[in-house]
Order: sequence, then C-alpha cells, then structure tokens
Amino acid sequence: MFQRAVGDSIRGRVIIYTVFGAVIMIYAASLAILDVERHATGSHITTFGDAIWWSITTVTTVGYGDLAPVSGAGRVVAVALMMGGITLVGVVTATLASWIVQRVAEEDNANQAATGAQIEELREEIRRLAKLVADDREPAYGEGREGF
Repeated sequence: MFQRAVGDSIRGRVIIYTVFGAVIMIYAASLAILDVERHATGSHITTFGDAIWWSITTVTTVGYGDLAPVSGAGRVVAVALMMGGITLVGVVTATLASWIVQRVAEEDNANQAATGAQIEELREEIRRLAKLVADDREPAYGEGREGF
C-alpha cells in the first residue's frame, strides 16, 4: 500500500530505498562487528543484541559510548557505518528539503495562476469601461457638427 501511495514519485522511491538500505546496512554491520569483536580481548560487543544496539547508535550518529569496538577490524567496520549514517542523514535531509521546495513551488504556481486570471479580468473590465466612455463621448447626430 505504501509503495502504491508514494511509489510513483522519485521521492517516494528514494524513501523506500533509504529505509531498506538502512536496515540492510545496520544488519550487515551488526554481523560484521559481532564477527570481529566477539572474541576480541576487552570487547563488550559479545552478543547479537549488543551488536544491533551498537550499530543503531552508531548509524544514527548518537554513539552513547557504552559499546565500542576494540579491534582494528572493528574500528574499520565502525568508520564504514559512521559514513553510512552520515550519508543516511544527508539523504533524509535532502528528501525533506526537496519535498518542501516542491510544495512551495506548487503554491507559488497556484498563486501566479490566480493572479494572472485576476489581471485578465481587470483588463477586460478596463476594456469594457473604455468602450463605454468612448461611446458616451461620440456626439449624437447633428450635435457638434458644423454646417448642419
């Protein structure tokens, strides 16, 4: 239903791809960090739940600091996930900005069309009034004519 509602617009597809991309990115990063950190000395990321929590806090750029990778490979996964999170925030922000710009442009176009119609109505009224004034100024038969 959501796909039908917004799937026709590019913005809707971007939102859908972003959401699914974020879910896949978080899941893959969770598996990767769990794989490299589970047996690392001093690591606190030892369960899949910990890995999911760490991935979500990292991708959203919150990073509470309660869980952090201690291995080099874990830090590489963290950097990749941080970059993905920043990209995700950028896509969401750009999509929202695009929607706002479109709404403002639609409102502006509607206002311009209404103003154009009002201007045309005023022009027609001016033409009608000018014709009435011109008709009133024409002298009647025999008035104002010399020699009659």
